[in-house]
Amino acid sequence: MGYFSILPLSLLIILLLSAVDAAPGNSNLFREYIGADFNNVKFSDVPINPNVEFHFILSFSIDYTTSSNPSPTNGDFNIFWDTSNLTPQQVSSIKKTHPNVKVAVSLGGDSVGNGSPAYFNPSSPESWLSNAVSSLTKIIRDYNLDGIDIDYEHFKSDPTTFSMCIGKLISTLKDNNVISFASIAPYDDDEVQSHYMALWREYGHVIDYVNFQFYAYDEGTTVGEFLNYFETQRKNYGGGKVLPSFISDGSGGLAPGGGFFTACSRLKSEGKLDGIFVWCADDSKGLGFKYERQSQSLVAITH
Repeated sequence: MGYFSILPLSLLIILLLSAVDAAPGNSNLFREYIGADFNNVKFSDVPINPNVEFHFILSFSIDYTTSSNPSPTNGDFNIFWDTSNLTPQQVSSIKKTHPNVKVAVSLGGDSVGNGSPAYFNPSSPESWLSNAVSSLTKIIRDYNLDGIDIDYEHFKSDPTTFSMCIGKLISTLKDNNVISFASIAPYDDDEVQSHYMALWREYGHVIDYVNFQFYAYDEGTTVGEFLNYFETQRKNYGGGKVLPSFISDGSGGLAPGGGFFTACSRLKSEGKLDGIFVWCADDSKGLGFKYERQSQSLVAITH
């Protein structure tokens, strides 16, 4: 009689001990932007833990001309990342060497050319979408890419137009089997949030990850403040996989050397760590990628 009364308790203890990894939110995903700063960084420079799902995100492709005075092209995307060091051959090589690696391209970004804002500026939704699907399909196939990331930060359109264009772009690329995943990269700014939350409301079902730029908060953010910000954004993007993030040099938000990993460990213990992303490999190169190693060790841990 005593044996049978103890058995359910034993099973309960086992279930409780494995609850952290069983929690649906925790993930072994690690993502890193690369190529925007032209620091000669290569995929092969970055340490890759075999026990994580690793996404490189090429930065950026922008629908602007590549001239010395760039102008909008209405969805006809061009490449603005470091193509000398991040080539189609190198994409294929890193994916062959590390089967856990996927590579995406980020669209937009903060600026273009000499630092002018890179606006989302469609002439019309229909023509923008047609041009975007065509030009991005070519880039993605030429480079053997797996997904896209949306990082427009300046807008000359209303949230409804942005939502329709970007939502239909992601849906079409997925339906055509051009990409297997998509993410968005908003931050805490009223105009930015109005556009991305409109997109989320209508097309959240086709968006796989929210790369929220927590490093856009003030430098010196505390662990407590970070966790509060995180909960706010989880509510804003309800049901989404919101990834915590840091900037390599610690110049904004909760720094990697100032409590970021403490906060992420807390999130993991609560089953809320959907992965980590970093801006960016270009800057991390001079730091020896120490925080990339630490990030991957954290998301790869099995309790």
